[in-house]
Amino acid sequence: MKAELIREKQRAALASVAAGAILTALKLAAGITTSSLGLLAEAAHSALDLGAAALTWGAVRASWRPPDAEHQYGHGKIENLAALAETFLLVLTSIWILTESVRRVAGEGPEVEPTMWAFVVMGLSIIVDGYRSRDLRRVAEESGSQALEADALHFSTDIASSAVVILGLGGVLAAQRFGWHWMSLADPVAAFVVALIVLALSFKLGRRAVDVLMDRAPAGLSARIERALAGLEGTQGATRIRVRQAGDRVFADVELRLRPGLPLAEGDRIASQARDRVKEIAGAEASVLVQLHPEPDETASLRERVSTAVAMEGEIAHDITLRRSGNAAHADLHLELPGSLTLAEAHAVADRVEARILEQVREVGRVDIHLELREEEPDRANPIDRDVRSAIESRVRRAAAGIVPEGAVHDMLITQTPAGIYLSCHCLMPPQTLLEQAHALTDRLEARLREAVPELARVSVHAEPEGHHGGPGARAGG
Repeated sequence: MKAELIREKQRAALASVAAGAILTALKLAAGITTSSLGLLAEAAHSALDLGAAALTWGAVRASWRPPDAEHQYGHGKIENLAALAETFLLVLTSIWILTESVRRVAGEGPEVEPTMWAFVVMGLSIIVDGYRSRDLRRVAEESGSQALEADALHFSTDIASSAVVILGLGGVLAAQRFGWHWMSLADPVAAFVVALIVLALSFKLGRRAVDVLMDRAPAGLSARIERALAGLEGTQGATRIRVRQAGDRVFADVELRLRPGLPLAEGDRIASQARDRVKEIAGAEASVLVQLHPEPDETASLRERVSTAVAMEGEIAHDITLRRSGNAAHADLHLELPGSLTLAEAHAVADRVEARILEQVREVGRVDIHLELREEEPDRANPIDRDVRSAIESRVRRAAAGIVPEGAVHDMLITQTPAGIYLSCHCLMPPQTLLEQAHALTDRLEARLREAVPELARVSVHAEPEGHHGGPGARAGG
């Protein structure tokens, strides 16, 4: 569909070049034979239309080219530059016509001799201009091409100015036949009116071209897009919208504020829905960039907001602890980083995370960060000798006996890892035990096991309610 529209634009522009060439030749011949300033002005007008149409044709051919290394937003503004060049040429022509009209009114210049040939040429010009104007306006509306719209405007003004020239020639003819000498001024007056029409429309066209080149937002487009995005599920707060146009293509930048806690997949869905809505307003070929900004959740706990701030920097932290000292809070956390970083690089990451926490969580006045290695791949765990395993299990049960009832510690997993021996076990507790009590008990039990079995490199004790028979589920651990 895009390729078909490009071909249609090029066809309309090329037809305008052909029409401009024919009309310029006919009007120039008629103007020379009649000495009519109105006809000569029209010939000059058509000559500039011919040049403008040629510029438009070249611009339309070049503007469809895709972005490249030097023009990363495409070549669409070539059309707007062509429209501005057409405006400049029309203004110069209008100034010449106005000057020559004043000179003719003052009695200088050749005598006008209207002929039937002149009336036929102008009538033919009106027919051709009407057909070309409708065709160009149709294609311009379909494609959004400002250059084609400028061409359509030119041919529309040609219709009005041709009608004025016919009236001027009719006035001169009446003066010659009926002796109404004052009517002999009709031709320069007609040329003067043509020049004023062209100047007025040139100003409108030039202002639009400058607006696009200066990235002025198309009138009312931002408001329509804002209404289309209003109430988008998952968003809250004000939406920031910036739009500009280059040729027949609209570029829109949209910033959306998201509700706190939305998952990444939900944000991607919202962005896709926002792009679709913008394209419904700005056109299917519009380039739409959607930026998502999650709003901070002021109702979340201090620890949750610290964790969110770390995640916003794309990093992972654990063992986040918080303490209050006066009016400020002190955050302590372990930041997981790959071992391939140098100390300087790792410290720079920590500084960045610290700055984000202090910026996002105003209650925190100090942040201490411990650098830890991130385990990129799982460590290999190997079974250990049966006798060694049995001896460790016995020592674990004896050590636990002074803290929890006999048989509470069970389901022991003992493996050999590169860091040393790893022990994981479950510990039964009454179901009504508070989580903070369970956590304190597992911490105490882990410390006792490391003391009793010093060869253990790591100990993990999972609190489990009595009556639980295994399977998946959350367990409190130290």
